[in-house]
Amino acid sequence: MILEELYRFTLEMFRPPKTQTVSEWADENRVLVSESSSEPGPWKTDRAPYQREIMDAFTDPGVQEIVIKASAQVGKSEIELNMMGRAIDLDPGPMLYIQPTEAVAEDYSTRRIAPMIEHCPVLKRKMFRATGRDSRNTIGMKTFPGGSLAIIGANSPSDLASKPVRYIFMDEIDRFPDSAGTEGDPIGLAERRTETFQHNRKIVKTSTPTNKGTSKIEKAYMRGTQEEWHTECPHCHEFNFIRFDDVKFDHESYKDENGETNYLVSNVRWKCPSCGLETGEHDMKRQPAKWVVKNERALENGVRSFCLNAFMSPWASWRKICLEFLQAKDDPEKLKVWHNTVLGECWEMRDVSGMPEKLYDRREHYNAEIPTGVLVLTMGIDTQDNRLEYEVVGWNREEESWGISKGIIPGRPDSEAVWEEVDALLDREWKMKNGMKMRIIATFVDSGGHFTQEVYRECARRQNRLVFAIKGEAGTDKPYVRLMKGGGKNEATRFMIGVDSGKEGIMYAMTVDKPGPKYMHFPMDYRAGYDKEYFKGLCSERLVLHRRGGKSVPTWEKIHERNEPLDLRNYNRAVFRYFHWDFDKLEKTLRGEKQEPKLKADAPKKKQRRVISSGVKV
Repeated sequence: MILEELYRFTLEMFRPPKTQTVSEWADENRVLVSESSSEPGPWKTDRAPYQREIMDAFTDPGVQEIVIKASAQVGKSEIELNMMGRAIDLDPGPMLYIQPTEAVAEDYSTRRIAPMIEHCPVLKRKMFRATGRDSRNTIGMKTFPGGSLAIIGANSPSDLASKPVRYIFMDEIDRFPDSAGTEGDPIGLAERRTETFQHNRKIVKTSTPTNKGTSKIEKAYMRGTQEEWHTECPHCHEFNFIRFDDVKFDHESYKDENGETNYLVSNVRWKCPSCGLETGEHDMKRQPAKWVVKNERALENGVRSFCLNAFMSPWASWRKICLEFLQAKDDPEKLKVWHNTVLGECWEMRDVSGMPEKLYDRREHYNAEIPTGVLVLTMGIDTQDNRLEYEVVGWNREEESWGISKGIIPGRPDSEAVWEEVDALLDREWKMKNGMKMRIIATFVDSGGHFTQEVYRECARRQNRLVFAIKGEAGTDKPYVRLMKGGGKNEATRFMIGVDSGKEGIMYAMTVDKPGPKYMHFPMDYRAGYDKEYFKGLCSERLVLHRRGGKSVPTWEKIHERNEPLDLRNYNRAVFRYFHWDFDKLEKTLRGEKQEPKLKADAPKKKQRRVISSGVKV
């Protein structure tokens, strides 16, 4: 058996090489399987013509690096697999395939690489047959005549810094860690492994982008030829890149039985920026198209880079793209994901310069202590050594907010009198225009600083009133609200708050300039506490890039010393986001309709009854 394997490998090594491009090889040999493709069967490059130039750059002797900055659903992973398959078959050498983590790499090897080899006869017959003790064909290593393929995670420093390789394929590099253990940048570590093959190495990088200024794929793209897929206008015959700003569509909205806003999209078309005439999706997808180079000098360094969005994809419906935009437009977290994965563009924070003055000037007169529209009252409390600061905020189901009261409770956080003032706020009944009254339903209290244990103790005493201790957690990749249960009888249930993502959401809401989803209302009444200093504090930080360990790291930086208003609004937003409010019941209660409490099946009975029924009093 072993002699037969060696004989077969020897024949393959000395077989005269074919001169096929990657697209020609894929059209002849590649078979897509149902486990990973919506269109299983023989590969057809003509199905998505933009893939041809990208794939064939791999066999261009003048090109050493290929960068693909793209949205989802454009086939960038299949492009990499075709390059890999062609190299194994016709021009073998040591290869390295890198995913963000080892777990993702193992999954990809099992779901994508192994099926490609199994259903591609020219590749299957080249691979060492896997046996129980055979380490030459495993999940993490594939061996073939003239080379091998190591499949690793970017978080594995030992794998990144081992043997020399000729080919490197890096997938989703914007999700790579900044450092592989303590060894440094995983991309740099991997690239150094190709130094032995300076004359014929190939480095392929792909990813959907993330944040402006920190995106690895964006930086790699800008160092390359910056090629865009331009489509010909059927009216003026000019070629243009299809951008979302030039896509027009009609839509209508309606409320479903749960009160959620839904949309219907129709008549999607593209407006040519050159002649202004419009063309439908069906016709645009059949128009001639070509790659247009914006940075030709990059060819001198052997770097070609390509940009794609979902409008080019034959598998992405324009109507669905527009629908997903409408569903995400009022939620900064969802909009960011849509921006990255559909448009294939980096997310950039909005400019909030001059915002304190704008917000102060647009204060309004409420028609009651609790203005019409508010369904839920929350409170956030920030602890300082000599005081507690608080804000009470009203919300509706679309995250439209109303500032109700901003104030200070003087005294140390371990003082009994201070917490008596907190109880008074919790007991207070805020009046509405119709004579009904509303109470604060849930509260988050900052436990940072010098009185952590005292805050835990006091929150534990008030936990039946939904008063919870929180601790902020910096980092743009942290979840917004994470539950952490206390360990003792007198300890409170605690939450971790991803403050960075919360601040980003608040900054986005500040720029919403018309009442509706996410819009922020503020009262004119001076007694409510919304003076000019409040708005300076609300806009007291900005997202900037700092160099740390040779990397650009997004960091929130103070531009005004007092940032308590921003923290308080963040805590309130986190309270609102965490609980599942029964808005239908709240609306009926505010209309004076008597009803039996209807509990949600997925929440503890006592806690859910508190959430849906303790806020309003007739």
